[in-house]
Amino acid sequence: MDYSDNKKEVGGTQSIGRATEILRVIAASDGVGFGLGEIAERSGIERPTAHRILRRLTAESMLVQNPLTRNYHLGPLLYELGLAASSSVPAQQLCKEALQELSEITGDSAFLTVRSGHDVVCLDRAEGHFPIRVLNLGVGQRRPLGCGAGSIALLSTLTDEQVEKILLKNSTLLAARAEPPINEFMKIVAQARTQGYAIKDAPDLPVRSLSMPLRDAYGNGICALSVSTLTVREEQNHDKMVGALKRMTETLALKIRGSIMFKDV
Repeated sequence: MDYSDNKKEVGGTQSIGRATEILRVIAASDGVGFGLGEIAERSGIERPTAHRILRRLTAESMLVQNPLTRNYHLGPLLYELGLAASSSVPAQQLCKEALQELSEITGDSAFLTVRSGHDVVCLDRAEGHFPIRVLNLGVGQRRPLGCGAGSIALLSTLTDEQVEKILLKNSTLLAARAEPPINEFMKIVAQARTQGYAIKDAPDLPVRSLSMPLRDAYGNGICALSVSTLTVREEQNHDKMVGALKRMTETLALKIRGSIMFKDV
């Protein structure tokens, strides 16, 4: 048996994992990009190694570097590959329709979010007719899991062990966003499981979000539907919003399961 081949395979696999982690870190920069030092710190990858990976990803057009700021940004090849990629949510068109209906029923901004590694990503959003619109998350934006109601809803579908592992991984990022410590956050997730929905106030604005997970036939979280509005408006329409979320997630889950079963026949 040639052990050198195994070593090469392990090394190559590790490099892929590191490159993927770097791409996730940069994707979470909200478009401003990160420099080498920030990328190394956030990814936990040693600076020389991170530099080598960044150079190769840039050469492959997966990243571009701003010559003025020296920050790295996602490159055109990722966009091109994304056009050919399958949706991370089955029957995403059904989700889009449900999101639009949810925003029409509540009159507020509605969001579709999905888990991606240790992050949560906004896949779509719809704006309601209420004149004051809360657009706290743009399509394609990433946040560390633990940030936002949609994130809490998705975490509530996992085991306590899985949640603790994710929160520990994201602890520095969550602390920077003034999120509660892990022991308090575990209580928030437990409450979301009991209630069937997550509720979260913005740390610096009079804004509140409600979110409910969408589960597959086995109880696993597929995605989350959320509604964000002014806190006083949520207090006035709490039952209506929770009811709308419940109807939308239950109906959508049945439609998605049906579409998958039909596709597999």
